Amino acid sequence: MRLQRERQHRPVTLVWLDADEAILLRAEEPAGDGRDEPAVERVVSQVPPHRRATGHVHHDPRVRSGGGADPDDLVERRREHLVALYLRRVAALVPDEDRVVVIGPGPLHARLAHELRLADVHHRRGRSVEDAPATPLTERQLRARWRTLSGTVPERQLPANATAR
Repeated sequence: MRLQRERQHRPVTLVWLDADEAILLRAEEPAGDGRDEPAVERVVSQVPPHRRATGHVHHDPRVRSGGGADPDDLVERRREHLVALYLRRVAALVPDEDRVVVIGPGPLHARLAHELRLADVHHRRGRSVEDAPATPLTERQLRARWRTLSGTVPERQLPANATAR
């Protein structure tokens, strides 16, 4: 889904999300100098990484087919439970009235956007929730993207030693 470029009157919350960390940028009270800077909040995940299958796959002859709990299934169910808790924690930090843009690598950003949309339908909210894939970004790059989305791009300033032509 492409990010919408039109300027809306709602405040914008930008969420960058992966399985390790979420970074939320949202409008804070305006400073007296006229510059809009976002408030940055980080949420660290407790989700363990996926383990890659390596080596020989061993089948225990004592376990009948279809019987017994596979330890890998238990690990994956636990991981899925922790992902759901993590997404709920992040969703709880997103203001109800803001336009939301969720970006990040992998499938979690789309999953968070889907959960926000479902919550909006349930609570009959009419906010915009957008999602798009993105590579890992620095906090400075996220601030610049938030400013662009919120329509508060600062004017470029000339270096102190440059002369105006």
